[in-house]
Amino acid sequence: MPMGSEHPLRRELHNELHARPSLYFDGDTDVWHVAIVGENAPPQIPNSLPGLEDVSTTREGNHGIGRIGDGRLKWEAHTEFLTLTFVVPASADPGSNPPEAFQACCRQIDGKVIAAVRVLVRDEKDGQRPEKPKFDYVASQVGGGDAEVHSNFRLTDSGFVEFLFFNRNLNAYRTGRMVRRFLEIETYRMMALLALPMARETVSKLSVFDRRLDLLIAHMQSAVKVDKALLSEVTKLSSDVLNFSALARHRFGATKAYAEIVASRSSELREERVEQRQRIGTFIDRRFQPAVRAVHAAERRLDELAERVSLAGDLLRTTVQVQLEDQNASLLTSMEERARIQVHIQQAVEGFSVIAITYYTVGLAKICLESISELGVDPHVTKLAVLGAIPLVLFAVWAAVRHVRKSIAGHSHGPASESH
Repeated sequence: MPMGSEHPLRRELHNELHARPSLYFDGDTDVWHVAIVGENAPPQIPNSLPGLEDVSTTREGNHGIGRIGDGRLKWEAHTEFLTLTFVVPASADPGSNPPEAFQACCRQIDGKVIAAVRVLVRDEKDGQRPEKPKFDYVASQVGGGDAEVHSNFRLTDSGFVEFLFFNRNLNAYRTGRMVRRFLEIETYRMMALLALPMARETVSKLSVFDRRLDLLIAHMQSAVKVDKALLSEVTKLSSDVLNFSALARHRFGATKAYAEIVASRSSELREERVEQRQRIGTFIDRRFQPAVRAVHAAERRLDELAERVSLAGDLLRTTVQVQLEDQNASLLTSMEERARIQVHIQQAVEGFSVIAITYYTVGLAKICLESISELGVDPHVTKLAVLGAIPLVLFAVWAAVRHVRKSIAGHSHGPASESH
């Protein structure tokens, strides 16, 4: 490039604008559409699809359009599902079953059909509709009144939801985009409702979790001391809630995203009222939004439960910490009492030691003085000397013992004070 080196992701990011091309068509057309979900992973794209005639692909073959006979097939791989859309000119005998070529492509995909839609696109001739919708159909004018759509949102015998699309003034490009919006509304609506079983299971599980939590709180309030069984039960409850929450949040998050897409596509229709008919957007909002709100309510209750369990765990940890502090205080008091007793014992031992040392020292002095008296010293003087030596020896021994005790105490406190 003359401007300098190119970012390695520039082309890929730029081509996101063209990653999902639409099918454009005009005239009377039948559009068949299915969305297929896998068991535990998105369905794989059959190898036969990229080998169709006149194929154009994007995103490394995950999206593409090819030709089958007189129709065109479009496939799109999404995060959780795969869609196939087959567009063929309207036949003289439309029937209610999809063309065999389309059924053959669907059978090659390993998964289950979650949504199936059929759109009958018909041009109005001189303002007259080739087909007459029934009275139980809901309807809207779309695209600023350039088309009118009718549907009863009921499954036909072949399992498809049918839309009657009467084109007044839309060109091929606008017709393709408008039909695509209806296909996406029905597909994402069904994908959003996949969370309903999880929401019902969540409500059932929440009742069980609430009872377990209430029992734990009651036990915590009545128990004098936190035991290991209570700690184990709180830990197990927290683990169970977290494991279930991880599974539910994934499904609930997907529902939120799909519901937002449905609302976005509905707003893009630019609906206007058809006389004596309920608008399609109003019908979907009244029938679809309660289910979405039920999912959101289950998610909120799950969040509240998780918060309550967390608070109960914090309270239990605080209680255990207080108990440990009380135990440490009792232990310190006990150690202080034992130290005081040891000091008293030590003082008593020191007193006995002073007396014993004095006794032996005076005895030794007496022996020495008696030996001197044999050399001619007056025995009375010797006895007086022994008597006078007793207080001197006692004081000397007491001073020596006190000095030794202070020396030992100084050595024992010195390193600790230096470390502080």
